[in-house]
Amino acid sequence: MARYVMSRLIQFVFVVFAAGAVVFVAVYVVSDPVRSMLPVGTPPDVVDQTRASLGLDRPLLEQLGHFMKGAITGDFGDSLWLGEPALGAVLDRVPATALLALTASLVGGLLGAIVGITVALNPGSKLDSMVQVTTYASISIAEFWLGLLLVVVFAARLGWLPTSGFDSPQSLVLPVVALGIRPFAHTVQVMRSAMLQEATKQYVVTARANGLTELSISLRHKLRNAASPVITVFMYDLGRVFVGTAVVIEVVFAWPGIGQLAVGGLERGDIFLVQAIVFVAAVITGGLNLVADLLYFALDPRTRALVGEAR
Repeated sequence: MARYVMSRLIQFVFVVFAAGAVVFVAVYVVSDPVRSMLPVGTPPDVVDQTRASLGLDRPLLEQLGHFMKGAITGDFGDSLWLGEPALGAVLDRVPATALLALTASLVGGLLGAIVGITVALNPGSKLDSMVQVTTYASISIAEFWLGLLLVVVFAARLGWLPTSGFDSPQSLVLPVVALGIRPFAHTVQVMRSAMLQEATKQYVVTARANGLTELSISLRHKLRNAASPVITVFMYDLGRVFVGTAVVIEVVFAWPGIGQLAVGGLERGDIFLVQAIVFVAAVITGGLNLVADLLYFALDPRTRALVGEAR
C-alpha cells in the first residue's frame, strides 16, 4: 500500500511540474508576452525596459528555473492586471469554481447513478432505450451552447431564474444544469454497463437462488463491485468540469471563478496570472486523479492483488 501511494505521489508531482513547464514554454512560442501586454505601437525602448523590469530579458532556461522555484514557494510574481500576487488572486477565485464544479458533478453523478441502476434492472425495456438515446444525445451537446439556450429560455423569456450572479441559490441552477448534463450521461452509461456485467457473476446467481429480489441484489451486492469504474468516471468528470468546461460556463453566466479570471488574464497578456492559473489547475487535476487512484485501490480487491503481484 505504501509503495503504491508513493508511486502515485511521484507521478502527481511530475505531472504538475511538467504541465507548468509546458505552459511556460508555450507562452514564449505562441507570442511575445511583453508585446501582448503593452498597447499596439509602444516604442521599442519602452518594450525593452518593460521586458528587463519583469526579468523577461534573461535566457529562457534561467526564467524556467525561476518559474519552478516560484512554483515550489508559491511565488509567481504580481499580476500585471490586478497588481497583487498572482497565486493569491487565483486562490481567491477557487472557492467559486469549486462550488460550481462540485455541485454540478455531484448532482449529475448522483442522478446518473440512480438512473443507471434503475435501467440496469430492466435491460432492453422502453425506458432503457429512451435513457440510452438521451444520454448519447447529452454527451454530444456542447455545454456553452446549452448554457446560452438555458439563459434565453429560463432567464430572458420566462424570467424564472437569474442570468448571472453569485448571490443566491437560484443563481446556481442554470450553470449546474449546463455543467452537470455530461457527468449525468457518463455516470448512467458506466453504472448501467457495470451493473449488467456484475449480473452475470456467480455470486449474483447464488443470491437469486437464495430468494433475494433483483433490487436487493443490486443494492447490497452488485453496487459495491460496480462502484469502482463509476468513481473513476466521476473523478474524471469533476476534473474536466473544474478546469475545463467551467471556464466557458463561468463566462456565459458571469460566474466569478478562475475561468473568468483566466479569460481576463489572457485578454490582457498577464503571463504571471496565466501561469499561476495553469499551475493551480494542474494541481487540482492531478490531485483528483490521485484521489481516484487511491479510491479505486481501496474499493477493488483486484487492483490490490495486482499491486501485490508486482511486488
